[in-house]
Parts: sequence; C-alpha cells; structure tokens
Amino acid sequence: MQYPARLPLPALCVASALLAASVGASYAYVDLSLNRMGATAAAIGLNGAMPALGWLLATPLMPWALRRFPPRAVLLLLGVAALAVCLFPLTDHQGAWLALRFLFGGGCGMVFRLVEYWISAGSDSRHRARNVGIYSVCFCCGAAVGAGVLPLVGLAGWPPVLFMLALASAGFAVFAALRSGPPAVERAPAMPLRALAGLGMVAMAGALLFGMFEAVPYTLMPVHAVRAGLAETEAAWLASAFLLGQVLLLVPLGLAADRLGKRRVLALCAAGALALAVLVPAAGTDFVLLAAMMLAWGGVAGTLYVVSLALLADLFSGPELAAGNATFGTLYALGALLGPLAHGLAMDAWPPDGLFISAALLLAAFCAILLPWRGLGGVRA
Repeated sequence: MQYPARLPLPALCVASALLAASVGASYAYVDLSLNRMGATAAAIGLNGAMPALGWLLATPLMPWALRRFPPRAVLLLLGVAALAVCLFPLTDHQGAWLALRFLFGGGCGMVFRLVEYWISAGSDSRHRARNVGIYSVCFCCGAAVGAGVLPLVGLAGWPPVLFMLALASAGFAVFAALRSGPPAVERAPAMPLRALAGLGMVAMAGALLFGMFEAVPYTLMPVHAVRAGLAETEAAWLASAFLLGQVLLLVPLGLAADRLGKRRVLALCAAGALALAVLVPAAGTDFVLLAAMMLAWGGVAGTLYVVSLALLADLFSGPELAAGNATFGTLYALGALLGPLAHGLAMDAWPPDGLFISAALLLAAFCAILLPWRGLGGVRA
C-alpha cells in the first residue's frame, strides 16, 4: 500500500462537509416529500434504505477497484451518481424515488467510505480517533447546515433540488483539485479471522449497529415529529440538532477514547444512547426539550461509529486495513439497509413510540456485546 506523503485532512474535511450538506438536505426533502405523497412509515423506511443497498453492493468491490484504477479516479467517478438529485421533481412515483435515492445516496455514501479509509490509513495511531473525529465533526457540520437551511430554501419544487446540486458540485470540485488520492492497494487483501473475534468483533458490531440506528434521527424522526403534531420545519430541525450534537461532542469523545481506552468510551456512549432512547418519548411535542435531547443523543450515538472505526485501524494495517475497512463498510451498509425498514415497521406496529422501542432494543444489544470484552489486551481497550 502506498501512503500519501501528507494527509490532506483540511481539504478532505471541506469537501466532505459540502457533500454532507447536500446529503443532509436530502433526508428531510425526500422523507417529508414522501410523507406528503401519503407513503406509510414502512415505505419511507424502505426508501431510506436505498443508499445502503448501493453501499452494500459497492463496498466489497472497493479494494478491487483501488487495485485496478487510480484511487482518485474512483473517487471522482462516484460524483456522477450525485446528478440523480436533479430528477426528483420530475416524478411523484414512489418507485422512481427508490431508484433515485439508490443512485444519489449510494454514490455519495461510497465517497464517504473512501474518505474514511483515506483518513484511517494515513493517520498516526496516536491521533487516529482524533482525526476521524475531526472528519466526522466536519461531516456533521455540513449535514446539519444542509438539513437546517433546507426549510428556509423550501421543501418542494426545484429550489431544494438546486440547493442540493450546488452543494454536491462544490464538494466534488474540491476533491478534483486535490493532487493526491486515497492510498492504492498493491495486492489483494485478505480479511484475517481475528477481525471477527475479540475487539475486532466489537468494531464490526459497532458498524452494523450504527448503520441500523441512523434511520432513527435522519429518516424517521422527522416523520414521527410531524405525525405527533410538530411543523415540518421543526421536524427538519430535529435532525440538525442530532447532527449538532455530533459536532460538539465527537472530537472530545474521540480524544477521550485515545487516552482512556476505546472500549470504555464505547460502553459509556452505548449506555447513554440507550438511556436517551428511553427518555426521548417523554418530551412529547415540546420542541425545545426534544431538540436538547436529540443534541445529546447525536453526540453519544455518533461516537459509536467514530470509535469503532478508529478501533479497527488500531488492529490492522496495510492491505489488511483495506480489507477491514471494506468489511466494516459492508456491515455498516447492511445495517443501514435493514434499519430503516425495521424502524418503519416498528412505527407502524407500535404507534406512537415504536421508533424508540426498536432503537432501545438495538442499543441494548450492543451494550450486551460490549460486556464480555473488558480487559482484552493487544489494543488499549
């Protein structure tokens, strides 16, 4: 594997933030539009799973693509999928929106997977969680701005689409200006068995869990809020509050993970996320209280992904890291594919708070996975 001489972290963060703003705006735009079309929660959840289907199909191919083609070319080629955003206003057929979400969300998501691999492979192990945390904060800043500004731009017609297209185009322009690309993979990587044991299993479980969980704040929480009686603009801002929590807390919690142990921080954050899943329904339709809870939830839940990714890079290096990242991304994609549909079915089956029941069960399962690994050696756990 050829490492870049210098990791262009600032440029990667700027480009990712711009693209994330476009994706963040798409959450509220697509899901609230489908709600106006009369789609069920399960149908909205299925639509929200379409980007994950793209990641699930493409992620296992990334190590192969990085060996066969210039990594920078692979990164920029994915930008073509972002043009699918232009087609949303041309139809109100829910089946067509499934395909468009697949192309737009899937292509953008694969860019983020490549950038995460680039950062984890090019970072010193002493600062890896911090660097991943910085990237994640920039990602969340972009997504929060996109989701927060969208209600001001409009939630129907061409204005939100042109807004999303402009942001995505700006992000890919920054990527195109970079002189380097993700590290190339010189030989076929193999996924070692230890990735599925000990702390490797904890990292992989974190990817799967967070993939399943993400549908709660981004895809279905705005729909739940509208159905509970909040205005569409307030519902969209709840997703921004979740992202703002990641902005405020991911770097401090990443630093804590580097210094205190990644497993410990994972355990504390999983317990905090579980507690909030139980408490959020008590806020009812109090927008201020809901926003405060979503902010705290964003910080502790988002840390599960960041620290799991950093933990994986502590365990592997070279081609094994590329294979590990591919497996991590595949499990995340599988979770993101299953999560929206599972949470949507829970909302339909147990109104009004089925969304929080499914989220609590998911987080409780991750807490149970973390318990046996106390004191494992080999990595600061």
